[in-house]
Amino acid sequence: MFDLGIVFATYGCLRLYEKYKVSKQKLPVSSKVEAKDQALAAVVEPEPVPVVGTIDSGGRAENLHYMKASAASFGLALLRNSYPPVAFASLAVFTYTAIPYLRQIEKSLLTDKKVDGYVLYGIADFMTLGLKRYATAAFAIGLVHSAKFIISNAEDDSKKALIDIFDQQPRTVWILQDGIELELPLEEITTAHVVVVNTGEVIPVDGRVIHGMAAVDQQALTGESQPAEKVVGDLVFASTLLIMGQLHIQVTQSGQATTVAQITQILNKSIDFKTSTQLRGEKWADSWNLPVLGLAFLSWPILGPVGTVVILNGHIAQTIRVVAPLGTLNHLSIAAHQGILIKDGRVLEDLHGIDTLLFDKTGTLTSEEPVVGRIIGCHDDYSDDDIMLYAAAAERKLAHPIARAIVNRAREMALALPEIEEAHYKVGYGITVRLDNKLIRVGSARFMEAENLPFSETVQTLIQSAQIDGHSLIMVAIENDIAGILELHASVRPEVKELIQSLRQRGIKHLAIVSGDHQHPTQRLAEQLGMDDYFYDVLPQDKANIVAHLQAQGRTVCFIGDGVNDAIAMKKANISISLSGATSIATDTAQIVLMDGSLKRIPDLIDISINLERNLQNSLLINLIPGAMTIASAFLFRIDIIAALIISQGGLAVGVVNAMLPLRQIAHKNTPLSSVNHEKPSFTSQAEPTSNTAD
Repeated sequence: MFDLGIVFATYGCLRLYEKYKVSKQKLPVSSKVEAKDQALAAVVEPEPVPVVGTIDSGGRAENLHYMKASAASFGLALLRNSYPPVAFASLAVFTYTAIPYLRQIEKSLLTDKKVDGYVLYGIADFMTLGLKRYATAAFAIGLVHSAKFIISNAEDDSKKALIDIFDQQPRTVWILQDGIELELPLEEITTAHVVVVNTGEVIPVDGRVIHGMAAVDQQALTGESQPAEKVVGDLVFASTLLIMGQLHIQVTQSGQATTVAQITQILNKSIDFKTSTQLRGEKWADSWNLPVLGLAFLSWPILGPVGTVVILNGHIAQTIRVVAPLGTLNHLSIAAHQGILIKDGRVLEDLHGIDTLLFDKTGTLTSEEPVVGRIIGCHDDYSDDDIMLYAAAAERKLAHPIARAIVNRAREMALALPEIEEAHYKVGYGITVRLDNKLIRVGSARFMEAENLPFSETVQTLIQSAQIDGHSLIMVAIENDIAGILELHASVRPEVKELIQSLRQRGIKHLAIVSGDHQHPTQRLAEQLGMDDYFYDVLPQDKANIVAHLQAQGRTVCFIGDGVNDAIAMKKANISISLSGATSIATDTAQIVLMDGSLKRIPDLIDISINLERNLQNSLLINLIPGAMTIASAFLFRIDIIAALIISQGGLAVGVVNAMLPLRQIAHKNTPLSSVNHEKPSFTSQAEPTSNTAD
């Protein structure tokens, strides 16, 4: 008991000194006696300030330091048995290694006001010292520090891997100024600069291409391994790699305002949440603290003090606290490597339990950019090719989605578009040009009415039919006659049909469309995709009511949207998903953002969630078995303290290995940007995510 007295007396003196320093810094004292009284009171009733140097705090370096000190303590304890003169040195080193543990026990008892696993382990360790099992007591403290080092090392590596996905920024940047390239520090770059990026360099800013063409590896941001072709007008993002070509980029965001910087901030927040499995495990383990403590001391008359210590060492509370968050962290890292940004780690665990998915229609299931369907001739003198040629020639220099759809269709038809010398564009209506000495007008029915062009009965019928079917019409007038009509269809995202099949395979029971569009186009799309239900003519506030109605039926709802009008429904849903490139309010509200701007990652996201749940359940089981074995062995086999320690800490080691297993997927599926092959890629044009309008 002399050794225990020395340990506790040393810790008590240390805490008195620390509290004295804190009180002296915080409050003016009138005398040394008053200062001493305040310090003593602080020990009894500690202030709610963080306690440094506890078992839970400190990083890899601190834990490594205490692990080495514990090794020295264990060696001295072994030597003490045969060479008593080292007893003082042995006790001094042991006390030093026990101080972080005692801090944690103090925090548990006085600040948290509970008897947790740390308290139970502490009682067991100091009872071991009281039994004069010096080497075993030093070994037990060493195991705690070793376990903390292993966990902190794994957590640091996982967090670093998660955050460093986007840590590819150069320190200096080349800018173009008055036709001369100048080198500036990255932190000095503003939206007034044009940045020059060459082959093999990392793009340092968010911006828009104003000159050049290049292949860009966006895998760090979107999870896509295929390089994206970037041309004038396309958006590019910081921390992506230019693997061939050269770009001049007008800066739109730099520094902490870039997409990557904002993602990093979100990831830093998302990795600290506790999952519900962890919380359940902690609650279950904490509920057994007092029963295990009672069992241990009630068994003293039967098993003796050694058996009591063995039972106390069979508790599993702290292993759950360290293993469960590690597993969640690693699955968040997997999602990030696949271009899935998860803002709250708890959402990932809950995702596998959803049974209902609501899809916004326009901009989510369908692309904002339409496609040209039928070409309807209204004048015998003009063929379909003539109509498309005139329409595309008029629209070719415009950037809005309808113009791009018309020009794309003309290119598909291999039409050679002439240059337009004179054009007049009316915003929201149409455009007037002169071509081949003819007056060409291309635009909506309203534009043609404003131009006082007559509508035949055929044209009027086509307009009514298009409205019923949910299509838009673009009129092409040559001189004073409407020569043809272009029918514009909503373009369903190419991945949607395969997505629906994949969701069915994963047990999603209810799929529905929510749209502000009319009944006929919404119904037709729902039938085409095999949806279970659809909602049409829905106002923004009504979308949230639909979510609430489904939740009232006992459904767990995930809402997938992209527009301002989806934000209310996203807030109401159990889980919300948005696409990169959607309106900022949608991506800010959503708990999950698909960075490649497509829906094809949703099945992968659900798989990650299922694997996380399996991993967490395995971790819980891995922790339970060694604890049960230790307690049972205390009664059946009267095992020694050292054996109990090995069994319990062995369970922790296996739990860490289980939590780290998911990282193998990253090693198999992804290649760091620094090792990308810079050989000439196969160029595949990929549409850039665009801001989508509300339904």
